[in-house]
Amino acid sequence: MRLDKFKLMTYQNIDTDERNVVTLLYAPLIGCKPFLMYNMLWSMIDRSRLKSPEYMHSKLYDLLELSPIEFLQARKVLEAIGLLSVYQKDDVFLYELKAPVSAEEFLKDGALGALLYEKIGKSEYDDISNLFRITLSDKEGFENVTAHFDDVFTSVKNPVSETGDFVSRSKSSINVNHGFEFDIFFDGISKNYIDRRKISSKIEEKIIMLSYVYDLDEITMQKVFMDSVDNDRNVNLEKLSKSAAYWNSVIHSKKETDEYEEIEVTFENIKQICMTYSPIDCIGFATGHRPSKSEMKTIEKVVSEFDYKKEILNYLLLYSMNQSNNHLLPHFNFIESIYVSMKRDKVKTFEDAFNFTTNYQTKSDQKAEKKAKSKNYEPDWLEDVMKEL
Repeated sequence: MRLDKFKLMTYQNIDTDERNVVTLLYAPLIGCKPFLMYNMLWSMIDRSRLKSPEYMHSKLYDLLELSPIEFLQARKVLEAIGLLSVYQKDDVFLYELKAPVSAEEFLKDGALGALLYEKIGKSEYDDISNLFRITLSDKEGFENVTAHFDDVFTSVKNPVSETGDFVSRSKSSINVNHGFEFDIFFDGISKNYIDRRKISSKIEEKIIMLSYVYDLDEITMQKVFMDSVDNDRNVNLEKLSKSAAYWNSVIHSKKETDEYEEIEVTFENIKQICMTYSPIDCIGFATGHRPSKSEMKTIEKVVSEFDYKKEILNYLLLYSMNQSNNHLLPHFNFIESIYVSMKRDKVKTFEDAFNFTTNYQTKSDQKAEKKAKSKNYEPDWLEDVMKEL
């Protein structure tokens, strides 16, 4: 990392329940390295001031046994999941640690809960969620005899006004840089159906998040939204999440039978596909069908952990497929090795990525040529691109 100094701050400590949430719910999503980093950063904060002196990143690399690239990847995961906010001033980074959401918020959230379910499967998800379930005591037959505030305290005569910042809860939140067009979304919803004043910023953030996680466009999100409005024209966030999951399954089940159109093999066409389509559809154009569940998990990990624009990540996935022996999406570690090499080579644009892979291909051609001669298959369109360009 070019800027080596950093400071830590937070607005609160986290308690045992919150640490359990991080360990049991967040950790399966973020992985071991980000989880270890999060706990390490909390340990480095001075509890009396809830902030730290300046440290060097090199000290953190040594403590965590991470390379600078591994550290940056882990940090990006914590940022994306909402557990860390990063600020920069001159040559110093400021890391603000955030408390996790509650177990109930996590499990009922349409994004986090769904991602965890997809990551670990139904059986493990049920086991973990059961650890956070509580049994409410039956209050039937009991009368509430709790004292009221004004039963004990009198009215104040001299109000006190305080300024400044105090210890408070600053919980995690997720920011998605997703191009969702609310103008298109609202055009399809009648003003008589819903009072738009009831659509708060929280609801808008939820709509954006669900649109991204479940890969739903503005038109489909209209259906999702209308399914979640009750008789009083209020938006039920829990129904919103369930409706998004339902429409995702409907649309994806249809896409499974769709055939991707063949494309003419040119540099501009490949670039256009990488810039326009999602990773799922890019692989669909390459193979003629949607990725498998295991491949989708690899794609999810690549998109969440690698610090590149969409078109470069798409090209990286396609190139990695072309490099694998069976022309299927290879293991994450293989893709990561190419990504690290691209970072070291300072790849920043799509053209940089293409030039890098051309040189990368040239260096490995002699080894690959011997293997290729012993195989009898026709090169697919992606391999044709690499050869023609």
